[in-house]
Amino acid sequence: MQIVLQRGDLTDQRVDAIVNPTDSRLTGGGGVDAVIHQRGGPALHADCGALLAGRYRDGLPVGQAVATTGGDLPARWVIHTVGPAYSVAEDRTASLVSCYRESLQVADALGAVTVSFPAISTGAHGWPVEDAARIAIGAVRTARTGVTEVRFVMRSVDAHLAFRANLEPTDEEIALALAAKPAIRWRELFALADRFTPQDLRVEWTGSGEPAPGVLTLHYPDYSPAVREVVRMLSELDVVVPFNWSAWHTSSPLFPEATGLAEAPVADAARLATTYIRGERFSDGAIEQALQNGALLAILARLRRWFETEHPDR
Repeated sequence: MQIVLQRGDLTDQRVDAIVNPTDSRLTGGGGVDAVIHQRGGPALHADCGALLAGRYRDGLPVGQAVATTGGDLPARWVIHTVGPAYSVAEDRTASLVSCYRESLQVADALGAVTVSFPAISTGAHGWPVEDAARIAIGAVRTARTGVTEVRFVMRSVDAHLAFRANLEPTDEEIALALAAKPAIRWRELFALADRFTPQDLRVEWTGSGEPAPGVLTLHYPDYSPAVREVVRMLSELDVVVPFNWSAWHTSSPLFPEATGLAEAPVADAARLATTYIRGERFSDGAIEQALQNGALLAILARLRRWFETEHPDR
């Protein structure tokens, strides 16, 4: 399953189903629920009325989910679920988890493979968004479902940031991303690495001085064409991944010298490569460190072993 985070309007989503955080009477009383009912139109209202007249005469219980047509919405279906109100005195985490898992089960019954969620219970129900994000991501990641894409869609910047902080890829997701790249691209990378010479792995410093009065240039590292090409290929092969690099590399024994990388999950080779390669987060001189302490070669060796033993198309 792919998990996507998106800023925007839930009712604009062109997916198989959107999830509506509603009340037990399916009334569209306020917030996102009201907007969904307004845009869904008469067909959605009629389906909700039929549910309340029949199976859910006593209302939809907290943590459960049920589907209706999407009506005039871009989504084909709306999956309605009742989120729990936050309580300091009582742990209602299980009910919030159930909202996500029950919604995905309903999606499976419908045959929906793309589903968009809001941040359930974070509005009028008062659930702290950081905790709600942690619960939501965990619930979706561990759910047994045929849904192939889950989108978390929200307008709030705070909610977006909270979900982003909990959306780091797992070892398994990183490995799947690596395996999705054609085997021929990996072979090209390793063939290039095999041609490294000692001269290729040297770093020349250039650029310092005063080329004109009052103009100073910074001293910066200049890498060989071979090293630059390897770094480019690593980036294209999804080895550079989005994650909280600062928290990882300050606590990981793999950074900076890659000690133990040979026995670590291949995902850690990607994480270590990221700490050295991400241009917007590290100065270019970080590659120099990876060359000097052998980390770049260790990353390539771990990726090669993964390719030779685990890649499906090797």
